[in-house]
Amino acid sequence: MFGMRSSIQKIGLMIILIIILPVMVFSIYEIGALRQNEAVIQDIYKNQLDAILFSINQYSDDIISNLASRIENIANSNRQDKNAKLNKLVAETPAVISLMQYDSGYHCLLSMPAQNDSLLRREAGKFLGRNNSLVLRLGSYFRGGYRKVETFTLEHSDLQFVVFLTGTGDEFITNVLVLDPGKFILQTLDPKIQEVARNKFNIVAYYKGEKKPFYSSNKQESEGRIIHVRKPFWLLKNYFMGIELRDLTIADLARGRKKRNLILISLMDVILLSGAWMVFRNLKKQVELSQLKSDFVSGVSHEIRTPLALISMYIETLDMGRVSGEEKIREYYSVIMTETARLSAMVNRILSFSQIENNKKKYVLRETDLNQTIEEATLILRNTLESKGFKYALKADKTLPPLMLDKDAVSDAFVNLIDNAMKYSAYIKEINIRTGKNEKYIFVEVEDHGIGISAKNQKFIFDKFFRVTEKDLANRVKGSGLGLSIVKHIMDAHKGGIEVKSTPGTGSMFRLLFPVK
Repeated sequence: MFGMRSSIQKIGLMIILIIILPVMVFSIYEIGALRQNEAVIQDIYKNQLDAILFSINQYSDDIISNLASRIENIANSNRQDKNAKLNKLVAETPAVISLMQYDSGYHCLLSMPAQNDSLLRREAGKFLGRNNSLVLRLGSYFRGGYRKVETFTLEHSDLQFVVFLTGTGDEFITNVLVLDPGKFILQTLDPKIQEVARNKFNIVAYYKGEKKPFYSSNKQESEGRIIHVRKPFWLLKNYFMGIELRDLTIADLARGRKKRNLILISLMDVILLSGAWMVFRNLKKQVELSQLKSDFVSGVSHEIRTPLALISMYIETLDMGRVSGEEKIREYYSVIMTETARLSAMVNRILSFSQIENNKKKYVLRETDLNQTIEEATLILRNTLESKGFKYALKADKTLPPLMLDKDAVSDAFVNLIDNAMKYSAYIKEINIRTGKNEKYIFVEVEDHGIGISAKNQKFIFDKFFRVTEKDLANRVKGSGLGLSIVKHIMDAHKGGIEVKSTPGTGSMFRLLFPVK
């Protein structure tokens, strides 16, 4: 048994090293890779969304740059209706409230429309005077051939003031476009935003400090969901835009992908581990079966050797004429016949098992008296029982109806139970035999007062080659481990069953069940 346990442990260790350990390492690596992939996916989507917001900002810059170029072209033209043209240009863009132009001293040269708020003109001029560096910076860009725009706000005003320069001859004119930021987003930028969103994204706009957006590209009132990518408007101070995938977030997308991959990895792990378990279980069974076969050969060899040695010794003694007296000679012949019968039963058991294994065992069912069959088998065993000091009692139910049985097979099953009862009874050598019936079955019971069988082993006693080895007596008893497996096969062939009730140290009761017609 120690050798078998050692072999099973080695097989288990090999499976762990060859299959389970690589599977675990692979799974850990893949899970780590999934986390990295999730981060990569989020970065890719974030960069794509950044690019979309960048395009919107670029578009808004292009609008202002286009207005600035047109304003410069009108200012440098020789036409008499310059002011009317500028007025019309301002009116074309609803988000533009007014256009104001200032000289180098920040005195207002022109205001469109003419009825523009004079206070607004003065405040804008004062701001430019206080922030002369802003105009100088725009001038350095303009001299370099690039028109840059800057935005400022005034206290107590929601309007946005966009500053840029235009040139008239050798002089620079400071232009200030006054924008309504709400209209600029809702009317001027909305077509571009709708084109970019294409029902795939939700783009929103909101004021700094407010969680609820005032603009949403899907034209539905936003409930203030967290936008994963946020960028400020280049032209509009304190205004931000955000973007997210419609119906799901980047995190949802990454989590869904991760979940699917985890399910696939888990499924693969389960399959591989199940395969490893099945391989281990099958190898374990093969090792156990090999050990059981080895024990079977050893036990059968011992069982065959013992009666053969006795028969040989007694025949040799008789042949040499060393036994005198008729009674002594009869005793020797009786021993020879008993051991021959024992050897014959053993050989028959092995042959019967071989037929069962090869599906060649045939049963011939005839109408039979069960009581008579049991009584005849008990009579054959009588000498053996008495010679080993066993007392037995047969209590038969005389009302049993005839059954369709293979008489020899049922007799063999009964003899196997009696044989086991004798083997595993050490101190109380009593065997009770009963026949009876209930609503479903007619039965035969064999009850002993031997060492008993634990609940753990009761599940295996009908397996071929299995032998109980828990008690000292069980270890000393030799056997093939075939008896009860043959009994079960016989009962299965009769569409019946076998029950066992046993308590270690108290004894066992086996019941053969034959179905009532």
